[in-house]
Amino acid sequence: MLDTLLNILIEVWRLLLIVSPWLLIGLLIAGIIHSFIGEEFIRRHLGGSGFIPVLKSTLFGIPLPVCSCSVIPIAAGLRKDGASKASTMAFLVSTPTTGIDSLFVTYAFLGGIYMIARPLAALIAGLLIGILIYSSEKETAPGVSDHGIHSHISLSERIKQSLYYGFRILPQDLGKTLIFGIILGGLLTALVPQDIASVYLSNPFIAYPLMLIISVPLYVCAVGTVPIAAALLTKGLIPGAALAFLIAGPATNTITLAFVGKKMGKKVLILYLISIVGIAIVFGILLDVITSGIEIKQMLSSGGRLPYVLQLVCSILLLIIIFLNFIKRKRKEVEMDYSFLVPNMTCKHCQMTIEQALKKVPGIKKVEVYLDEKLVKIDGEIDEEAVVKQIQDAGYTVEKKQSA
Repeated sequence: MLDTLLNILIEVWRLLLIVSPWLLIGLLIAGIIHSFIGEEFIRRHLGGSGFIPVLKSTLFGIPLPVCSCSVIPIAAGLRKDGASKASTMAFLVSTPTTGIDSLFVTYAFLGGIYMIARPLAALIAGLLIGILIYSSEKETAPGVSDHGIHSHISLSERIKQSLYYGFRILPQDLGKTLIFGIILGGLLTALVPQDIASVYLSNPFIAYPLMLIISVPLYVCAVGTVPIAAALLTKGLIPGAALAFLIAGPATNTITLAFVGKKMGKKVLILYLISIVGIAIVFGILLDVITSGIEIKQMLSSGGRLPYVLQLVCSILLLIIIFLNFIKRKRKEVEMDYSFLVPNMTCKHCQMTIEQALKKVPGIKKVEVYLDEKLVKIDGEIDEEAVVKQIQDAGYTVEKKQSA
């Protein structure tokens, strides 16, 4: 029993050592993208109907470090602002499937083949779902409304925003699923018998359905899927089935499925599922053909070859960042002039987006966002309808509003 526990801890620590340097680089670049490009810029460029907005939506979505939870309000905002169903769904599919942070982690664990395959799959999936919906719906979109131009932000302020988003907001949203993925990967590596696993996981008629059944309803971010896939590959999972898991896992979950069904309709939901599952299987089979005859150990890579001292320092730093971001500072709810319930505010990314949006409302003196209670409280002399509109324009629902 003690030996088993020790093996699990060793494998978890090994995975953490591999992921830490690359994830820190990815978080930094993700923060820079968010600060220097930003969601509002994207929303201004994804309007109109036809193929070009679908292509833009897909290309903009691929590098963004936004998980399948955070992408929902952005997609809702795009749709509300006039983006077609086709371009909205292209963005909803391509964005969570991969991101700049997950690409670095993918390279660290799985090597260059998977690092190339993931964004390519996201590109094809986004274009496919967009074209299918555009062809079947024949929808004309009026174009995204103009949100206005940001006032000039200094370079130093943008750098601060980059660091804040990369090392404060993202770790709060990704930290749980990342740790879950590392622990699960360690458990699989230490506990799953090699001989039994290889018999079943090397059979494509078992491996593909199994990976899709697990990944479609499961919520796991693009980063968190990687150590799980790496552990399964070492146990004999065929490369293509691992890629199918990496594609379908981040792209779908029960929350996203419910959103698509409610907001876009059953027809779009069916096309969405067919596209994701189809792309996952096709890309998986292509990878199996390409890598035929190559040993798994030759594919799995790279990140483990970094100097141990660098890995150790980065691992400690990453753990400190995650730990500090999950320390819950007890905030006593204070009485304020207005209180708004925002039921689909689910993560720190949502909180930050709403706080940024409300800065544009005149008369606001103070904003407090209570994520657990899904409450937005405001002090000041405001127009309540202006506040509601600003929150809705950011892609969220104000289910109930009341004077505090």
